[in-house]
Amino acid sequence: MQIDKTKFKRIKNKVLKAIPNARTQRTKSGTYYVSDGEGNSLATEYMIPPSSSVQMAWFWLSEIIRIDKNIERTNPNRMDIGVFEKKFQRISKRNKKKK
Repeated sequence: MQIDKTKFKRIKNKVLKAIPNARTQRTKSGTYYVSDGEGNSLATEYMIPPSSSVQMAWFWLSEIIRIDKNIERTNPNRMDIGVFEKKFQRISKRNKKKK
């Protein structure tokens, strides 16, 4: 998969918003991964295999960040009991009107 320069720039900016010091690193075997700027590999943290090109390393990290953001947004563990009670009341109120 080949990524053009404008799309690559958008992808890289998305990743840099989430991880400001992200940098591309090259392994001894010639594969690429993105680090967090402190020497830690984000590929191992998110379980991404090393990529054959710089563009693909940034692409896969941006996809993982997008998916991670969706999971965090919809995760039921982040809701406290007050939010859950309000949601339950709304649903109960709606169901009572239908009867």
